[in-house]
Amino acid sequence: MEIDTMIRVCAVVCASLIPLAGVRASSSRLPDGTEVQSWEKPLSFSKTYYVDGKAANAEDQGPGTRERPFRTVNKAAQVLQPGEHVVIAEGVYREWVNPARGGTGPDKMISYEAAPGAKVVIKGSAVLDTGWKPSDRGAGRGGAPSGARAWQIDIGPFLRGVYNPFAMMNVPGDRFWMNYKVISMAPYFRRRGMIFVDGKPLEQMDGYNELFALSARSTNNYEDIQWHPLFDEIGGAGGKFWVDQRGMTIYVRLPNDDPPEKHVIEATVQEQVFASGGRGLGYIRVKGISFQHGADPFPMPQSGMVATNGGNHWIIEDNTFEWANAICLAVGNGLGGGAAQAQPQPSGSHLVRKNTIRYCGIGGIEGLPSGRFGVIEKNLVEWVGWQDAEREWEAGGIKLHTARDGLLRNNVILHMRHAAGLWLDVAAANNRVTGNVIADVISVSGAIHIEGTHEQHQVDNNVIWGVKNSEPSGTGLEGSAGSGIFIHGTDKLIVAQNLIGNVQNAGVYSVPVEKRLIGTRGGTARENKVYNNIFYGWGTAAIGFANEHNQSDGNIYVMAGRGGGYLRILNPEPPQWLDVPAFREFYGLEKNGAVGAVEELTFDIDQLLLTLVPRGDWPKVAVFHSIDTDLFGAPAGESRWPGPFANLKKGFQRRAIDPRQP
Repeated sequence: MEIDTMIRVCAVVCASLIPLAGVRASSSRLPDGTEVQSWEKPLSFSKTYYVDGKAANAEDQGPGTRERPFRTVNKAAQVLQPGEHVVIAEGVYREWVNPARGGTGPDKMISYEAAPGAKVVIKGSAVLDTGWKPSDRGAGRGGAPSGARAWQIDIGPFLRGVYNPFAMMNVPGDRFWMNYKVISMAPYFRRRGMIFVDGKPLEQMDGYNELFALSARSTNNYEDIQWHPLFDEIGGAGGKFWVDQRGMTIYVRLPNDDPPEKHVIEATVQEQVFASGGRGLGYIRVKGISFQHGADPFPMPQSGMVATNGGNHWIIEDNTFEWANAICLAVGNGLGGGAAQAQPQPSGSHLVRKNTIRYCGIGGIEGLPSGRFGVIEKNLVEWVGWQDAEREWEAGGIKLHTARDGLLRNNVILHMRHAAGLWLDVAAANNRVTGNVIADVISVSGAIHIEGTHEQHQVDNNVIWGVKNSEPSGTGLEGSAGSGIFIHGTDKLIVAQNLIGNVQNAGVYSVPVEKRLIGTRGGTARENKVYNNIFYGWGTAAIGFANEHNQSDGNIYVMAGRGGGYLRILNPEPPQWLDVPAFREFYGLEKNGAVGAVEELTFDIDQLLLTLVPRGDWPKVAVFHSIDTDLFGAPAGESRWPGPFANLKKGFQRRAIDPRQP
């Protein structure tokens, strides 16, 4: 057996009883005052396997050495033992990686990693390079543009097993449907398979004739939000496809009505790309790999292109996840409806960091952990929700159910389409959302959505900017659409030191959910605390409290030219719509709050450059709930300005606010 020199690959110098290394204690402190503890240890490996799919001497029957590497990553996944790792050479690997086992502890992890500098791509798709012929259905009814031409192919020869995503609807048959208005059922009944042309997706049509005509799906154009056709925004190929009733024949109309031989055409042929067929594997690291083209179903249950499947203590870092039909990265039990399954350790305790996650149909990072969640930090999550299926209530850039003691820190979440930015759902507790930038969110929910929680969470030091309703004719979920932070049947939430700007509805909006019992009671939307935030440019109100049993103080309100009140109390009838002096007079709140003005407040979302120059002197406020550092970890002192920046005495011009930077 080959024994390599002990290889140190992780220089994390931290013990199990100290806060996360390299950060201020304040940025890793949870709402209950405890510090997030790191379980990581410096990694070394007793054996290294090698994979090189392009090497002439590669074979899965060989030893997997540098001289005679494995051809597939999955072969390595079957032989790796605790304390061993595999190094993967550059190339495209079309396979399902199904780990046979996990590690046994933080010092005996199993690691999958790209070779230094190598671009490693694992895909769940096949290249459709043979079998194309002109469509036997012609140009459809009603004629077609001159030169329009469709092609067809039988998907059967390209399938890798019994799973055929083109024969299966997006929604599993046992999915429980809530009694909410659904504008269109079409996304839920489309097929799970996707087609890519030169790396870009074709749009799936609901009928053959739509290949030759403008379809409702490709021409969404809501005037009040200037929304371009969805696949134009996210980089579609400019063509379309349709699947016959049997799910075996695929018809395409390609860009410029080209023939298939002019392009590389790929079809997703498997549900998952990296996921164990078993459950509950722990102590696995995945590093530096690009995962693409998963044909997973809509949740629930949660499948995911890459999935921990009830696992625990995974490190998922420096990877790229692109083009999952539903969920790019599933980090929970993989089950639905709060279901649990006996396994050696509760799922969770993951470290998900420095990944790029984009083009996910329903969710970027989702999970239903059964124990402490862990840390999600310094990820870029963008262009999530293109399936236009958020009325199933599972769509979000990051969405966690039942997560406890989690830290969601320093992430950038941009360009959500039909998805919330960040969503903590049902029976979660003691999680902190801090130092994130969440911008350009178009949803029936909010940029941040906290649902069905009776224990304390904390949302602080974030920038939330540019939130709109994805359904102009409606009000979204319980009237939340276009809000910065949606407090949904939730009590005891702390919202402090954030900048919330350019929201179509309310900066903070709350509703009770009295009839939905979480545990033994409903959500009252009481005892929520909104302190020391900057509100800039809102629609209905800066704060909309469900009732008078909540608190706010120390906030700065900048109207940005819009009329109307600042604060609302919605119940009991009649609802109150008040300015800051009236809120102080009638409810004793906002004793230190103020109306402010700015010389300039603008945000370049794509460059993450913020300009914030106050007009006049904004009052400082007392530090609330020990939030004594700002978005960058800079100390704020005993008193600080409202918002996520420690020093606003003179403001700043075009400051980079990317929280992922050191």
